[in-house]
Amino acid sequence: MDLINLANCNRYDKGIIREINELNMYDKSCLSGGEVEARLLEMGLIEGARVEVLHLGAFGKEPIAIRIDNSNSIIALRKNEASAVLLEKIKND
Repeated sequence: MDLINLANCNRYDKGIIREINELNMYDKSCLSGGEVEARLLEMGLIEGARVEVLHLGAFGKEPIAIRIDNSNSIIALRKNEASAVLLEKIKND
């Protein structure tokens, strides 16, 4: 199973969260250990959840707007935070 981090996804990509790991972050100095992972979990980014990339910002693909598990909620993440989320990509319908 090949995993891709959320920061490297394109618009309309879909995937299943398989891992959240701060060691994959581009900039590890921004927050203390465990803080980013806790924030992501609080927002609903949990292992097994399905996500869809809805929007990528115009400059540097930031922020990244995603929908979790076909809900009406949209979450925006910085690229650095998104890099901690590893997905198993699934085919677009």
